[in-house]
Amino acid sequence: MSVGIAWLLRQPGLGLTLRGGRTGKDRPIGFVQPTELLDPRPWLSGGELVLTTGLGLQPEEGGDYVRRLAEAGIAALGFGTGLSHERIPPSVLEAADAVGLALLEVPYTTPFAAVSRAVTARLAEQQYELVRRAADTQVRITRAALRGGVAAIVRELAVAASAAVAYLDERSGEVAAHPEAAAELAEQISELRRDGAGSVTTSRPGRTLTVQPVMHAGLVSGHLAVQADRPLENVELVLIGHAVSLVTLELDKPRRLRAERNSLGAKAFGLLVDGVLDSGDALEYLADAVGARNRIRILRLHTPAAADVRRVLDAGLGARQRPLYARSGDEALTVLLRGEDTLSDVAELLADLAPPQARTLRAGLSAAHRLADTRRAVEQAEHAVAAADAAHRLVEFDATHGTALLASPAVRAVLESVAASTVSALADYDRGRGTRLVASLRAFLEANGQWEAAAAALEVHRHTLRSRIAKAEQVLGVDLGDARVRAELLLALLIGEPAPQSCSRSS
Repeated sequence: MSVGIAWLLRQPGLGLTLRGGRTGKDRPIGFVQPTELLDPRPWLSGGELVLTTGLGLQPEEGGDYVRRLAEAGIAALGFGTGLSHERIPPSVLEAADAVGLALLEVPYTTPFAAVSRAVTARLAEQQYELVRRAADTQVRITRAALRGGVAAIVRELAVAASAAVAYLDERSGEVAAHPEAAAELAEQISELRRDGAGSVTTSRPGRTLTVQPVMHAGLVSGHLAVQADRPLENVELVLIGHAVSLVTLELDKPRRLRAERNSLGAKAFGLLVDGVLDSGDALEYLADAVGARNRIRILRLHTPAAADVRRVLDAGLGARQRPLYARSGDEALTVLLRGEDTLSDVAELLADLAPPQARTLRAGLSAAHRLADTRRAVEQAEHAVAAADAAHRLVEFDATHGTALLASPAVRAVLESVAASTVSALADYDRGRGTRLVASLRAFLEANGQWEAAAAALEVHRHTLRSRIAKAEQVLGVDLGDARVRAELLLALLIGEPAPQSCSRSS
């Protein structure tokens, strides 16, 4: 911001007159500095209007005095007449013309304070105008962002700052520029940025270039470059900062939209599991998480680090352009997956878990079901996770192996009680007499009561097997002709196995 000499001369209340140095009359005035020092250079920074009455200045010293001020880079010299000097000394006039320093005569009736107030007031007006323009521009840039995204932000900033502006997306390499030729700035960004972060500004006569990083999720997503043919004003730097913030928000839109979509889908999923929402209505909200032919699977996870596991799942599914619809409980997550997802897919989604989190995780995956059978899938996932242990953290429910019941802790507890009074009695009999009643009974039951098949499996004659089964009936006091008895005894025999075969396991 500055005040023109021509504007100052036009102020009627001041009565200033240009007396010399007309070639310098276009220099801008940035500040008013009254001083009576014969050599004020140490206290000048350039661009000032120096006001003096020439106190202590001898007529023959005027030339050196003016040259010293010109060396300091002042904008103009205001010489007050009628006090120390009736008229401006000729040596001052001649030197002002020689060095091209605008020389203004300040009449005795005009206080220096009046000149200072006029300049200060004009600078304040300019500052206000800049702030107002910046506020209006911020509104325009913000509206442009809502309508046209990054390209519109770049365009509005370029117009407001009368500069060339370009944004380089580091991930895609795409460039948004205004005017079109500003796309060349993208080539200079890599030369100016420092280690991928931090702002960089370079200046030389007729050119100022500033490069600002745009951060997203803690990483540099791109750079905004602004080039002008002059130094950038403070207000323009504020506008650049505002534009960087808007670009950051624009880049964050997909993440926020995903979070909102996940939240809405999770609510619909929860209502479906609770039986409040039927599958037909739920499909409207969950379609993008459902697999082919509307098949789904449920993943049940038990972990003390539920928030961390959820973040890893969200990142993994997000990378696959899929939503995360999940409901949380106490150290548990229930996640909706597609019917075609496998145990290997789940292991891949969880691969980025930190070792301490992975060690405490237990997960169960249901079989594929129609969306209408979601609650049944949840039950299967719960059975599967109950069968998980430190050796097999990921377990898949599979009813096709015929022993799905053994994955339920409650069922296993009942069967263990049955086995204690049946299988254990046969085992004690075998140990005491050297017989093979337990193995014979199991072969008979697994062969569905087929004598030939069971005898062949044991490599004994069928009559031998008949004798052993009769003895087993006698020891146990049961009738193996009853199908329910046979079923219960088979499960009691199977309960002693190390791991139920109804669940596929992954470590």
